[in-house]
Amino acid sequence: MLKDFSDHKIIQKSFGWIKKNLDPLRSYIILENDLNKQTDSIFPKSLIAYQYLEKGNYAWKKVYDSKYLKEYLVIQIDPGNEDDTLGSVMGYGFSKETISYLYKAEK
Repeated sequence: MLKDFSDHKIIQKSFGWIKKNLDPLRSYIILENDLNKQTDSIFPKSLIAYQYLEKGNYAWKKVYDSKYLKEYLVIQIDPGNEDDTLGSVMGYGFSKETISYLYKAEK
């Protein structure tokens, strides 16, 4: 899954599966939404952040965990400046309460 982000289709997997399948040579931002607390997706097709991701040539994939009713937006980014990139992504329509994870590439 994480080797091919091109189709942007939602896949059904768990957060543990996501972590196991991250490429250690790449960096990632993972945004999480708990659908038990908020029933609407925070990653709709109209999300303005997708325009930012496309413009920056970032790859992303949406993941849905049906067991725990959580959705994730996994964004593959280049190593370096991960914190700045996370800040930029968060500024495109995500609330301050959005849970985010930052995985930095192994050096």
